[in-house]
Amino acid sequence: METRIIISQIFMLAVVVLIGAITARFKVITPELKDMLSKLIFNISLPLMLFTNFLKIGATPRLIANSLTVLSVAGFVILFLLLFGWISTRLFKIRDREAAVFKAHSMFGNTIFLGFPLITALYGAEGLLYATMFQLISNILMWTVGVVVLSHGNGVSWKKSILRVLNPNTIATLIGLVFFLFSIKLPEILLKPLSELGSANTWLSMLYIGAMLVFANVGDLLKTKSIYILSFNRLILAPAILISIFYIFSAIAGLAPDKLVSSVIILEASMPCMATVVIMAKEFGADDHLAVGNVFISTIVSILTLPIVVMAINRFL
Repeated sequence: METRIIISQIFMLAVVVLIGAITARFKVITPELKDMLSKLIFNISLPLMLFTNFLKIGATPRLIANSLTVLSVAGFVILFLLLFGWISTRLFKIRDREAAVFKAHSMFGNTIFLGFPLITALYGAEGLLYATMFQLISNILMWTVGVVVLSHGNGVSWKKSILRVLNPNTIATLIGLVFFLFSIKLPEILLKPLSELGSANTWLSMLYIGAMLVFANVGDLLKTKSIYILSFNRLILAPAILISIFYIFSAIAGLAPDKLVSSVIILEASMPCMATVVIMAKEFGADDHLAVGNVFISTIVSILTLPIVVMAINRFL
């Protein structure tokens, strides 16, 4: 029964992705509208979803402790993924601008556009709370370590990269966290419209992914070996290693976090490649065309791998 629910949730998201692709193919969604949709998501619907989610659940000692656990473990997981990517570039002799994108995409998955909707569908508001904590750490590392990885010595200042950590989503997360910790509530007349607009983020995000896949000219990239190595690493090998680590810590040492916390962390680490890395790669001199190919292939493959990851989590954790 649970497996059918998982597959049906992913299928519903895939249907909206398909609608986005079809409307883009028939030029209902143009490249300009796609970019505007991205801005709408990044600056309005996503921040509101992040903020209002904190107001939907009350602060308890367990939730606060679990949130702090996610904040600490997420950093280790993302840096582990970077190490994993670095080792792969050495083993498969992936170099220069291609290696920079490979390592960045090894670190950062599509935790917002695909991860948040899927985790909300599977685990509800509490799951989204932990996913938000994971994303907060991911944002900090993306605009610091990620910038260094992609720019690979192109003279990008630390000050510039750190300033980019402050964006509408991290600000909304921090404000929401304050409201959550101090049990501050908004009147229903304010909360309802903000919450409803934020809830649109799931479907807007799926439309955006569908349109992005249509506009990405990736036909000539399909013979690039590193794309398939990266997808295998992110979607299959890394989740298997993380599930094994959490299982060992739980079974032998008794040190594993709460099951829901572990599930969210592993699932966020199993997402396909992050679309934002495409924009970052272009700005910092890496191979942005290859980055589009990474997003395209990994997103398609993830429709098959994510149900398997969730079933493995439920089986072993």
